[in-house]
Amino acid sequence: MRIYEDLRVVQTRLGVLQSVALGLLALLGIQFWNLQVVRGRYFKLLADNNRSRSVALAAPRGALLDRGGRVLVENRPSFNVLLTPEHADDLDAEVARLARTLEMGEAQIRERVARRALFRPVVVKTDVTLADVAALEARRLELPAVSVEVVPLRSYPLAAAAAHALGRVGEISDRQLQLPEYEGLNPGALVGQAGLESQYNRSLMGKDGYRRVIVNSRGLEVNEAQRRPPVDGPALTLTLDSRLQAAMDRAFAGRAGSAVALDPETGEILAMTSTPAYDPNEFTTGMEPAVWARLTSNPGTPLMNRVIQGTYAPGSTFKIVLATAGLEERVITPETTFYCPGYLAVYNTVFRCAKASGHGMMDVHHAIAQSCNVFFYNVGIRLEISRIAAYAKRLGLGAVTGIDLPHEVSGLIPSPEWKMRVLKTPWYGGETVSVAIGQGQVSATPLQMARVAAAIANGGKLVRPHLVKSVGGQPQEIDTPRDLGLKPETLAIVKSGMKAVVAEGTGWRARLPGVDVAGKTGSAQVVAKSRLEKTPTATAIIPHGWFVAFAPADHPRIALAVLVEHAGSGGEGAAPVAHDILAAFFGLGGEAPGAPGVTDTEAE
Repeated sequence: MRIYEDLRVVQTRLGVLQSVALGLLALLGIQFWNLQVVRGRYFKLLADNNRSRSVALAAPRGALLDRGGRVLVENRPSFNVLLTPEHADDLDAEVARLARTLEMGEAQIRERVARRALFRPVVVKTDVTLADVAALEARRLELPAVSVEVVPLRSYPLAAAAAHALGRVGEISDRQLQLPEYEGLNPGALVGQAGLESQYNRSLMGKDGYRRVIVNSRGLEVNEAQRRPPVDGPALTLTLDSRLQAAMDRAFAGRAGSAVALDPETGEILAMTSTPAYDPNEFTTGMEPAVWARLTSNPGTPLMNRVIQGTYAPGSTFKIVLATAGLEERVITPETTFYCPGYLAVYNTVFRCAKASGHGMMDVHHAIAQSCNVFFYNVGIRLEISRIAAYAKRLGLGAVTGIDLPHEVSGLIPSPEWKMRVLKTPWYGGETVSVAIGQGQVSATPLQMARVAAAIANGGKLVRPHLVKSVGGQPQEIDTPRDLGLKPETLAIVKSGMKAVVAEGTGWRARLPGVDVAGKTGSAQVVAKSRLEKTPTATAIIPHGWFVAFAPADHPRIALAVLVEHAGSGGEGAAPVAHDILAAFFGLGGEAPGAPGVTDTEAE
């Protein structure tokens, strides 16, 4: 009896548990029915919409302005055509229709689609015309996966003028993505690739914005959750004068070479030209391989900035250095003379003067004015190579100037130590004679020679050339010019000789009415003089022409260097270019002056 009562209690409890379990199952069933059937469509919609994506909003790059506020580089609105494959019901058909509308190959579109990331739109074509945009809008119902975005595109109103100073932009490369200065940037970003665009890339880029959007499972945007507008890059105010820049480009008239003008007191670059040049507008939307191959294989090297990367023998412009060193070291005085019969026989070699018949008796003033080689051969022998090299480096040669542009080269000032280290041979006295007139292994850039002219003009201070005055209205810190410790009487003598170069000597073609110009011509021999005499018509071996100058001579406001490749003598080829540049700077018109009764030398 006792056992029966115990079993009845257990059965009662089991019944209760079974009832509770059945009740719970019933509730779960009802809830499942509510979720899956009654509210199924609602939850499906939530699931479809429960995806977010960040869409980048590119920040317009900062503008580049000249010293007067005139626009040198700006941004313009551009239209890009995008294709989002997930939006297409029939991708093949839509690609075919899009290719016909834009008049481009289907294979090109398919290749870009194959390379894209999932749920990311493909940029099918950049910088399309308004006619293309209108055609796409007219076929919107046929092209649901196609959209048009407006993006800022870099614009260079001056085209090739000042291209090497201003630079260019292009899509970031795989190599650049690995560098620390490009940290945080994504593939496809436009970055500076040359010139100021590269040097000040981070400042000019500004700060990109973004849109955080809600999209459904097919990638269609259904809502915008958050937006941060982009912040434009700050404008850079440059030291360049766009009007002087245009005049400098015109002065070259298609000839190869380079020129640079700067303020001798501050080092501000007023204008800079390197020719042949390129149009940076061709790079803004990507460049076809054929066009890039044409530029890189061009023997004229249009991508090279000759002002800071072209190294040439300075020729007789180097006599400024020799005269300064000789006077400072007291190996000559203003009264020292050497007789020039047209040659100097020394070290078992005959070294020729530019004037075959000779200049006669020469002091330093007239030797600078007439560019007498024999005088400076003798100065070089007295100084010897070590002191020549020391003064050349003191005046900024053989080292970069520190200009705010990438990839500047240093040129070369040879010395016995350099030759033994690099060539493993000793220095010979005849090499000193060649170096004394800027030939042999000595080389310099046009910017370095312009800085030498500026140092004579400003009383013996070495300036740091620069192109940027301010960033976003904030002035840039500029290095204080370095005092070279040259004696005022040395500078006065050299300056007097340079004035005579233009007033009565080899640089007469640079004379200006009412403005005293101080200058120095030079010819950089490309090959030995003996070979040049045998084949004088071969353009490739005609010397490069130099002219360095400053003006007004007594109160200088501008210093410049001009290098015209294969121009012959500096007086014939480079001085007229300098004349036109200086005339534009001082607001003077007219042609170069007539000859003042002197003849051009064969080479300076």
